[in-house]
Amino acid sequence: MPSGSHDINVKLLTLMGIISTILVIALVVATQAWFRYEFQQENQRKFVDVPFPELVALQESQSSALNAERHYADPVEKDRLVIPIGEAMDEVVRKYGHAGAEAQVRAPLAQDQ
Repeated sequence: MPSGSHDINVKLLTLMGIISTILVIALVVATQAWFRYEFQQENQRKFVDVPFPELVALQESQSSALNAERHYADPVEKDRLVIPIGEAMDEVVRKYGHAGAEAQVRAPLAQDQ
């Protein structure tokens, strides 16, 4: 019987089996990660990025109220003036923006306690 050239190389077959097993596992993990990423992106597009109409309307109404022109809250009585938020902040800084302002603000709070 001829021997030598027809023997099975067990070491080579084992090495090829190990390498192919590792490659198949890596391929499965990569495919699963890609699928989960695409699934998450699709859910983000379908459910999260869609604006909630009531919230959008509320934000627009609040923004328009904060940036409205000067007007009286009650035009008949003219007791309260409504001004844009930028002007209101400037007025607060002008009124309380000096060195003693912190003491003036904190003094009534200390008396209440």
